[in-house]
Amino acid sequence: MRVITYIVLTGLCLIATAYPGSEGEKAVGSDAFVNGVGVNVHLHYTDTSYGNFAAVKKALKDLGVRHIRDGLTDTSWTPYYDRLNDLGRSGIKAILIASPKDSIALLAAYPQRVADSFEGYEAPNEYDVGGDKNWARTLDGFMAQLYAAVRSSPQPAGFPIVGPSLTQAGSFTQVADVARSFDFANLHNYFGGRNPGTAGWGDNGYGSYAWNLGLAGKAWPGKPIFTTETGYLNDLSKSDSVPEAVAGSYFPRLLFLQWMHGIRRTYIYELVDLGGTHTGGDGTFGLLHADFTPKPAYTSVRSVMRLLADPGPAFSGGNLHFSLTGDLKDVDHLLLEKRNGTFYLAIWIEELGWDVDRRVEVPVAGRRIVVKTEERLKVKLHRVGEDGEMASSELGVGREHHVEIGDRVVILEISR
Repeated sequence: MRVITYIVLTGLCLIATAYPGSEGEKAVGSDAFVNGVGVNVHLHYTDTSYGNFAAVKKALKDLGVRHIRDGLTDTSWTPYYDRLNDLGRSGIKAILIASPKDSIALLAAYPQRVADSFEGYEAPNEYDVGGDKNWARTLDGFMAQLYAAVRSSPQPAGFPIVGPSLTQAGSFTQVADVARSFDFANLHNYFGGRNPGTAGWGDNGYGSYAWNLGLAGKAWPGKPIFTTETGYLNDLSKSDSVPEAVAGSYFPRLLFLQWMHGIRRTYIYELVDLGGTHTGGDGTFGLLHADFTPKPAYTSVRSVMRLLADPGPAFSGGNLHFSLTGDLKDVDHLLLEKRNGTFYLAIWIEELGWDVDRRVEVPVAGRRIVVKTEERLKVKLHRVGEDGEMASSELGVGREHHVEIGDRVVILEISR
């Protein structure tokens, strides 16, 4: 069994293997996890699915996310601002991606354009592959200007700045000094069609959590981290894509693993397939099809978010005395708690469900494990199915419960 703890040391998260101690295992406030999930949108892509704002808004509200990511777009098309503000009034706030072309006046004034929505700035997107030969110098200068503009003006001064997203390993050290100009480091950690807990592919665990976190930790030690893009393609003509059913299994695990590795917020890329002329390739990252019918990924994330949502003031979870026994190879878990004292224990087998080299699904055999608690407790089982919907069943009251687990998340609701 792998119990992942996130002890931060020079920006890295250590993974420890242990059973819960005599003091029990510390739970995460379940709503803190829910609040750590966001999704990418493109509200100004009016020739794509995003032009249907009514469907976008409904999909976001149904999904249960409270955060979106879009562009800090200087446009005369005022519905862009109106739509962001509309979402903001519904409780869905936005971080917006700035550009080196943005003026200081625009950066300082932008929060007022979308006052109901704005919650933070993000550095230019993947600028190391943007075509600027002097990209590192440009980025360093722009970030200093952005920081000065935000911190010196009364209106935007309280908004955080998320650092630059980079695509090449060698880029991180080239802009190490920009750490002085942002609050949160940034990763675009995609898994190339592998399972989110992959040990990586290529040298030094390339693509794994350890590899990605190592890049950020070396360049920007001690900075808390956001992931502003991560996700899975569903166009199987692409080598790094996965079938929709496999993505449905991977996404809840990805969100749990992101949290377990200390990443403060994860923005899924993206809400909906672009549609229109973008019928394949990069246009198929959506949780929804272009006609807004749900993929299993959308439904599975929605199921988990609905179960764990517990809005209210800040809350720190308590401890639960329990153990897991059985065949625990590659078994991961995360313990969460709501304010009413109910615990939620998410368990799954972190193995690949799709072989990206052979282009075939890889069935993960189910296992029976035993969950033991120190006292007699009531347990209800919630299982994410192949379609992403969650089925629930009562396991009764006791100290020992036998549970069938697999690569799709199972969540045990544990109460007195």
